[in-house]
Amino acid sequence: MKDLLSLSPLWIPALTGVLALVLDLLAPRRGPRGFLGAIVAAGLATAGVAAALLWTGGPSLDAPFLRGVLRLDAYAAFFAVLIVFAGAASSLFAIHPLPEQQAEHGEFYVLLAFSVAGALAMVAATDLVTLFLGLEVMSLAVYVLCASRKGSPFATEAGMKYFVLGGFASAFLLLGIAFLYGATGSLNLAGVADALARGGAGGAQTYAQVALVLLLVAFGFKVAAVPFHLWTPDVYEGAPTPVTVFMAGAVKAAGFAVLGRVVLTAFQAPAFASLPVTAPGAFLVLSVVTMVVGNVLGIVQDNVKRILAYSSIVHAGYLLLGLYAGTGSPTALNGGVPFYLLTYVIATVGAFGVLSLLARAGVEDLSLDRVAGLGRRHPGLAALLLVALLSLAGIPPFAGFMGKFYLFREVLRADPSANVPWVVVAVLNSLIALYYYLRIAVYLYFRDPDGEPAGAVRSAPGVVTAGVAALLALVVGVFPGRFIAASESAAARSTIPATRVEAADTVGRVVRDVRPLIRSRETLRRLREAERRAGGVGR
Repeated sequence: MKDLLSLSPLWIPALTGVLALVLDLLAPRRGPRGFLGAIVAAGLATAGVAAALLWTGGPSLDAPFLRGVLRLDAYAAFFAVLIVFAGAASSLFAIHPLPEQQAEHGEFYVLLAFSVAGALAMVAATDLVTLFLGLEVMSLAVYVLCASRKGSPFATEAGMKYFVLGGFASAFLLLGIAFLYGATGSLNLAGVADALARGGAGGAQTYAQVALVLLLVAFGFKVAAVPFHLWTPDVYEGAPTPVTVFMAGAVKAAGFAVLGRVVLTAFQAPAFASLPVTAPGAFLVLSVVTMVVGNVLGIVQDNVKRILAYSSIVHAGYLLLGLYAGTGSPTALNGGVPFYLLTYVIATVGAFGVLSLLARAGVEDLSLDRVAGLGRRHPGLAALLLVALLSLAGIPPFAGFMGKFYLFREVLRADPSANVPWVVVAVLNSLIALYYYLRIAVYLYFRDPDGEPAGAVRSAPGVVTAGVAALLALVVGVFPGRFIAASESAAARSTIPATRVEAADTVGRVVRDVRPLIRSRETLRRLREAERRAGGVGR
């Protein structure tokens, strides 16, 4: 019973999805499905509250088969809250825009709840197989959600593109896990860290090096880092905007949570310092390339969703810089990374959420010319979008400013002499990004629409959710103390101690237990064969 209560943040979203599925079957075939959005949002909010209350204390699991695959701590709780916030917001934003786009299907909310459950399993996993299962549950649901607007060729293209490239990323992850098991004989992060810390033969180090590269490729796709970003603008633009809210918020937060825990736990052994590819070097290169390429391509876009997609790529570059600084410490993640993700998720949910309400009569053409003059037609929505944009740009007093300030400060504190040039690069990229954020603002308030303007969907749940995101952006920016403390607490528990845990490596232990039995049976067979031959010679 204790374990069941501790795991409630995991099974509540899954149970919510099952409930939504049953209610969808019982509801009239052509009736509205908006009530499912409210139910799913309430279920996800309950899961978030449970994670904040139960996991921050680090409850221990009694069952051996659970103790070795899940770690319920402040790190998992922090990212669980971010994931359920983005999931609940996506559900509320979908209530009225989906009927406008003729894409209201009950399975939308079912898949959204299951995807959140998979993401939560990811951030709590300490076993690589469990991590992979959580990733696949999350991803498969999102693939379908991207293509849920059946009458739109853009949505179909987005779903197929994300599915194909996501399949390649999952293959890289699975292959990386296989190489890591070959190098260490363990599938548990604690066991992997222990094996790599004790060192090994050159072959084992080579396998671990290949595993590091494969894992970086897999997670680079999930967090939209360059050069694994090519799917991002097309999928963000083609998918229904409520789905984009979830992808830009929850999927990215889960990807960074897992990337930080896996790399900082498994690949901090001193033996890696002399290898050709190291985690700090890879993070630094990916960070700089991601920031520069994302900004250069974002400047030339004329669609608001594509601009924000490239903005998401640039923010991934800032976060990778934080991971680079954190890899200098063998004990914990850079404290600025969780806090920056908090400010990013709040702002990006608010921005894409407002855009989801600009889909009147099923038209989701969100070019700059169509959103021009929104400040005069719908001043409330324009103000909420402006707050989100200013937060993403890092303008005080909003949360984005504190996120960038705290992240860059922590990067400098990690190594003041070596990291100054990279912080300067990040600040310059932040200044460049101001161009396309302010460009959107100029169109909102100082330009007239060229042709038919974008219409607004009447949606009280959507407006309230966007208002909550804007309020959070202001509160976190003005009073960041509690949120920074929560981020530092989460970062301090990001890594798993490199200790050998008997019950921790469930799959690996089974393989090791079975292997001697196979060998003993083979030896017995050979002895019997030799005895038979010897008997034949004697006769």
